[in-house]
Amino acid sequence: MEESELRAIIQQSAIEARLDQGEASLTSVLKLVITENPAMKTTIRSSMAIVKEEIAKVNEMAEGDLGEIGKGESTGDEATEYEMLGKQFKKKIEADTELNAQVKTLIIYGSYAKRLHVVGESDINFAIVLKTGFSKAKNEKAIEKIGQIAENLVTPEVAHIFDLMILKEEDLSQFDKFGPDFTYIHALYAKDGEVILGENVFSSIEVTDEQVQEAARILISDAIIQWEEIVNTAKEEGLPDNELEFLVGATIIGITFALCCYKVGIKAITMDLVKPDIHEEIREVWGDKSEFSPYYPMLQQAHAFKLGIRLPESKNFLKMNIEFINKVIEYTKLKNDE
Repeated sequence: MEESELRAIIQQSAIEARLDQGEASLTSVLKLVITENPAMKTTIRSSMAIVKEEIAKVNEMAEGDLGEIGKGESTGDEATEYEMLGKQFKKKIEADTELNAQVKTLIIYGSYAKRLHVVGESDINFAIVLKTGFSKAKNEKAIEKIGQIAENLVTPEVAHIFDLMILKEEDLSQFDKFGPDFTYIHALYAKDGEVILGENVFSSIEVTDEQVQEAARILISDAIIQWEEIVNTAKEEGLPDNELEFLVGATIIGITFALCCYKVGIKAITMDLVKPDIHEEIREVWGDKSEFSPYYPMLQQAHAFKLGIRLPESKNFLKMNIEFINKVIEYTKLKNDE
């Protein structure tokens, strides 16, 4: 690829990132370039100086010179898949008269509902709430039908981004019983979700800072267990550290997201704290000088690893993971549960 062509692609992504976020950052540009041009991973990794030059140029440009690129536009087939899943889910449920009568709510929540998602990386989170007053047998039949609809809708291309939670109306006062699968944090995001069918039953739910904190601790504990399992399995299989780093990036981002929710409580929803950019948003929550600020570069590396990118300064990543996790455990008082 000619350097001029490479610069043009990088500049385009940098402009999109700046229009979407106010400023183009290295990580936001990298994820756009790699998402839209997967075959360029190797080229980009060896061209970081050019990437940084183009980002700097775009950030210095006058806003009127940025062109007519639309903010938050959907790109690629995967973006279309996000939209299709919601429409088809609604269509299939409505087509079954008996099932439709039992569904109180079909809602999308999380980063896609707020259009803060990263195509191909962010999940599309669905929650279905079944109405009260139906027998156990009918509820089980409805759950079976919903599962079948989901199985038929989810193609291999979108299986990694599809997430579904089925609840009953009487469950809405006890989210803590679902463990990490659906906590008060999920309910908080569902309050501001996108209703596809029925009504938003989450809108009237009252959530306290204490409930969000406890939910965050559940998510952190679960993510730490996942991190340990990945590391232990990798060691058993003899996987080198430079490959293991790519596997644990997403888990570190998950811990970071929950850590921010633990810090700000119910404000998490108004601050638009979502997983794709949490490594950047943590600065807004914690500030530039905090007990977690030494780990900011490591969190940027984690996000890059999640995207399959190795940043030039990715050093001592796994060691920093351990230090970060221990600090999180201490801060959230998880060690008191042992």
